[in-house]
Amino acid sequence: MEKSQTKVALVGNLGDRYLIKFPNLKIPVSVNKNLYLKMQNSDMYNFVDLTKKQCQKSKSA
Repeated sequence: MEKSQTKVALVGNLGDRYLIKFPNLKIPVSVNKNLYLKMQNSDMYNFVDLTKKQCQKSKSA
């Protein structure tokens, strides 16, 4: 049984912490650089470009 990838987005960073936006959470999750790099190389997460999605929403509005 194959699970689908979770779409996440890099929102920004605060010092040495990276803010990751998950689809079902209202606030981003803060992770360190090591975990961020593991997530990028993992098959479980699909990093999407948040700016493109925001631009598409504003065009359709």
